Amino acid sequence: MGINIASTADLRDYINEGWGAGNPMDDITTMIEFGGEIGYKAGKNLQIAVEGAYAFNSYTNITANGKYELNYKFISPSLMGYYMIEGAGYSFKFGGGVGPRFLVVEEIKPFVVTGITYTSTGFGVVARASGSTALSNNVFAYIGADARYDAGGTPKKDGIAIPQRGRELSVNSLSLGLKIGVSFTF
Repeated sequence: MGINIASTADLRDYINEGWGAGNPMDDITTMIEFGGEIGYKAGKNLQIAVEGAYAFNSYTNITANGKYELNYKFISPSLMGYYMIEGAGYSFKFGGGVGPRFLVVEEIKPFVVTGITYTSTGFGVVARASGSTALSNNVFAYIGADARYDAGGTPKKDGIAIPQRGRELSVNSLSLGLKIGVSFTF
């Protein structure tokens, strides 16, 4: 589990230009992230892994015109490669990876009872450093930090994108994150 500070510039501009009156979206926002990883030690200091992450955020603004709400989430699987440093009861990993990004944007506009869900597929890269310390033989406390660039693409519903300044809205995210958790070895 972790928290990311993220910049989604095009999405911020779309919200602030059309829906942010009195409550603009900040340049930097926080996203909550849940994730998991399965790895295989391929050499003395090499690990390959598959990661899955789910990060989300929302924006709500209530004005005299009604309530506007936008929720977005990235589903981010990545193929990872790490350089490992291991010792008695601890390990450090440094590496990165790439993978597809699946984006879901849900938008509810004022005076509209049901929202519209837009989806897209893109790509992303992640760089990570992490450390683990033993709690028992096979259970470790985990802390990590990462940097991500997620190009979520142009979200559409039935082939129709969200219009922004005469073009289609593209949702990209640049983020830094801090993760904590528990890891297991087998």
